[in-house]
Amino acid sequence: MREHARLGTETVDGLRGLAILLVLCYHTWLFSWYTPDVRVFGRAVPLDVLARTGYLGVDLFFAISGFVLFFPHAERVFFGGPAQSLGDFAYRRFIKIVPSYLVALLATIPAVLALPRAATATALAGTLVQHLAFVQNFFDDGFGAANSVFWSLAVEAQFYLVFPLLALAFRRAPLVAAALAAATALVYRHATAGCCLEVQTVQRQLPAYLDVFAAGMLAAYAVVWARARPVSLAADRIAATLAAVALVASTFVLLQSANAVQYDPGGRERWDIDHRTLLAFGAAGLIVASCFAYGWWRALVANPLLIFLSIVSYNLYLWHTLVMIALWKHGFPRAATPNPHDDDHWKFAFIALGWTLAIGIATAVTYFFERPLLGTVRPQSFAFDWSGAVRRLGLKRSAPIATPETRT
Repeated sequence: MREHARLGTETVDGLRGLAILLVLCYHTWLFSWYTPDVRVFGRAVPLDVLARTGYLGVDLFFAISGFVLFFPHAERVFFGGPAQSLGDFAYRRFIKIVPSYLVALLATIPAVLALPRAATATALAGTLVQHLAFVQNFFDDGFGAANSVFWSLAVEAQFYLVFPLLALAFRRAPLVAAALAAATALVYRHATAGCCLEVQTVQRQLPAYLDVFAAGMLAAYAVVWARARPVSLAADRIAATLAAVALVASTFVLLQSANAVQYDPGGRERWDIDHRTLLAFGAAGLIVASCFAYGWWRALVANPLLIFLSIVSYNLYLWHTLVMIALWKHGFPRAATPNPHDDDHWKFAFIALGWTLAIGIATAVTYFFERPLLGTVRPQSFAFDWSGAVRRLGLKRSAPIATPETRT
């Protein structure tokens, strides 16, 4: 985190932790129907809004993805440096996304076979091919019922294919490129609303989310542009902090409007069509403002809990629904009532067990599998040292592993 703190972008890591927390709360609410009832001075704090609209954490993930991918390009615009090759970009994306995804994909197969309409070997093979090609968002399949988060991996991977061209456009004219991407997303969502408002294989496509990715890319450009200014930012920290607080408050109001139409026919989908662009650029503004806010605000956003969740966020995203579905299908823990939702003690037990298992599995996969692989690209502090373990067992002798202080 030292490099991120030096750049002021540690808040982006904190917001990634917040994104996975929102998604986790949303799916927890779907299974348990638990809505928090918090009161301060006798007045209810509407935290249930965050649970019911937590699915919008995926939009925050997409915006952060656009920010992270474009940030090095923005730095080259203002500070120079060699351009990233397509091969290097492809390898970095592959090593970050695919290995952990394959592990989760294989673990989901038993859940797919246990569905009432169990897939035949041929159908299962076809579904696996769709997921390996990252085109599963074009199909309704058993994996979607057994692990409902895989669709977003397809959108993310498809974004990688167009990112080099988008990055070129943003380097030359960021405002124009962001406006065109937002217009494309709005046109696509409105054009498909008439026939396919609630058809997920139409609405969960890359064009529908281009404004979200573009908002993150524009935020990266704005952060680097502000850092390149020759004047001190001390006078701007007050404005940045106030803007960050205001954007959090306005975003919460926006989420309340999304919650208000949750149970209307097509309400959620219509809200997404009209408000996703506003939410995306609000998130982008929050990212920029938080990067330049006072230290206390950055420490609040990038607190240890959210930073840890950020580190394990990808694997936690892949595994949490699979764990909760498994617990629900096997009736574990047992409820004292025929309908578990009527048993408040079951709700707490289910949430505690589900979160513990999901976070535990995500941490293990991240620490022992994902991060060691990412270490082939750059040093990873939160990673098990497999090479060191092999050396300690006396099975192999090799040069000392590079560290952030020794590798240039």
